[in-house]
Amino acid sequence: MKLKVFKDGEPVLREATEKVESFDMELQTLIDNMVDTMREHNGIGLAAPQVGHSKKILVCEYQTDEEDEEEGYKKFPLTILCNPKIKKASSEQCKMVEGCLSFPGMELVIKRPQKITVTGQDRYGKPIEISADNIQGRVIQHEIDHLNSTLFVDHIKEVSVVFFGTGNFGLHTLESLHRDPQYKVKAVITGSSEKLARGKKVDANNIKLLANKLKIPVIEVKTLKDDKAFKQIKSLKPDLGVVTDFGFIIPKKIFTIPKYKTLNIHPSLLPKYRGTTPIQSAILNGDHKIGVSIIKIDEGVDSGPIIAQTSIKLSGSENYQILHDYLSELGASLLLTALPYYITGDIKPVIQHEKKATYTKILKKLDGEVVPETSGVEVDRMIRAFYPWPGVYTDIKGKRIQITAAHLDKEKHLVIDRVKPAGKNEMSYDDFKNGYREELTFSE
Repeated sequence: MKLKVFKDGEPVLREATEKVESFDMELQTLIDNMVDTMREHNGIGLAAPQVGHSKKILVCEYQTDEEDEEEGYKKFPLTILCNPKIKKASSEQCKMVEGCLSFPGMELVIKRPQKITVTGQDRYGKPIEISADNIQGRVIQHEIDHLNSTLFVDHIKEVSVVFFGTGNFGLHTLESLHRDPQYKVKAVITGSSEKLARGKKVDANNIKLLANKLKIPVIEVKTLKDDKAFKQIKSLKPDLGVVTDFGFIIPKKIFTIPKYKTLNIHPSLLPKYRGTTPIQSAILNGDHKIGVSIIKIDEGVDSGPIIAQTSIKLSGSENYQILHDYLSELGASLLLTALPYYITGDIKPVIQHEKKATYTKILKKLDGEVVPETSGVEVDRMIRAFYPWPGVYTDIKGKRIQITAAHLDKEKHLVIDRVKPAGKNEMSYDDFKNGYREELTFSE
């Protein structure tokens, strides 16, 4: 029978456990239910407190596949231990990534002894002794922690991070790093971003504003080429650097400061679309998928080895802003998923294929101009790619008309929905035709 798994915050997880004295049918039923619960949740270990029983019982099992075997993760049979104690632990330790059914979705890097010898009793009370290493040794240690009222979050050793970001694409990443107990963002390195509003200068740097809200120190820079920035960052002694939508070239002497070097989150399926406008380029080219890549940065432009990558399908109706916001969240999630495995060395960076590399260009206002010879399909893609900037416009008899909304019908013909003549309010295309006695035409 499947039992309820108690989650973080439930008092039973911190209660002292009792020694098993009676190996009766009640105990056998509890053990069988624990095994069923572990398997139902695709877990590899479970302790009695996790199902609401303050008793010294643990169960574990790991049936791996060929891929895991190649990675060195050895399977082990169903193991049941009552009243377990670690008799001996090796001085040699190793870091591995652990999860926990009581902390769904969380994965932490934990350092534990490589090998252990455990004594205890089997489900019928018979004394047993087990020597375990690899996954089995780690799982048993994890579950014995539960029996000692210790949770795996108690083992957290913070990884110090410096975050490099200026644009809004990095907001989710910064917030996610700050929220995760494994990471300590020691400083945010950002560029200044001011705009005029009602005649006054306003700070438009949302990364800086978020950092201030989260009480993270901010270092504003206009360049990273001088020694001042180098000395400031080096003094932080960071373990890891994270870059996203930063806008400045990071010199090698800076991106190699952190112990685990510096990673960049880029919204494309590298090596395709290196550079500043990968999302717009994917829309303009009519791509059927887009994604996020996390790379270990080098001295090239988005050319470093790939740490992790994921993709999503495109329907052909998405605009830049929608994809920007979605990929921002996807990138943050991918980073937090990949980081523990990167830190432990379980992820091997994959070198990019230079022959497959393509590069994007910096957008200008003039890129939004369309003419009657522009195809309807291209106009539709441009409207979606250039929203909200630089927008799409055309000229009729010296009057600039911005096309703010359009779509393709079932025959792939362009249907214009809304426009904005220069100096006028946005209006429906029908109102425009009635008022201006003009039509916008484009090639098929």
